[in-house]
Amino acid sequence: MWQDLYRLVFHYLLSLGISKADAEDLAQETLLSTYLHLDGIQDGKLKSYVLVTAKNKYIDLLRKNKREIPISYLEDISNFSEIHNIENREAITRAIKKLSLTEKKLFYLKYRLEMTNVDIAILLKTNPNSVKTMLWRLRKKIKEYLDEEGQN
Repeated sequence: MWQDLYRLVFHYLLSLGISKADAEDLAQETLLSTYLHLDGIQDGKLKSYVLVTAKNKYIDLLRKNKREIPISYLEDISNFSEIHNIENREAITRAIKKLSLTEKKLFYLKYRLEMTNVDIAILLKTNPNSVKTMLWRLRKKIKEYLDEEGQN
């Protein structure tokens, strides 16, 4: 069971774009944390708990090292939950490429890592209401880019 969970976490962390060594370290930390809190995890929720813990460890690593998010992951829209049902992914990819680097990072944090506004605010050292406003403006800008492309 633990080997399966390790592989799951390891591959999940690799998909977030961190190095193999960091993924191994975070996977081990995640499983150790899971083991220590095993009695508090509801039945059937172990995988979810492990993946959420891995995501949180990844965010902690970003904060600790203040690493930049790889650009290649900022432009990958295949896993963004809010836009799965939109048919023209190429248009969305082109719209995302038009965004500034800061906007791409915000998009990545919200829709790839599925972070809450509060978590993003902590990471960016700002107010959650500011994050909400930035996300609203970001969605509006993407919509404008898509509308422009649709008219052409």
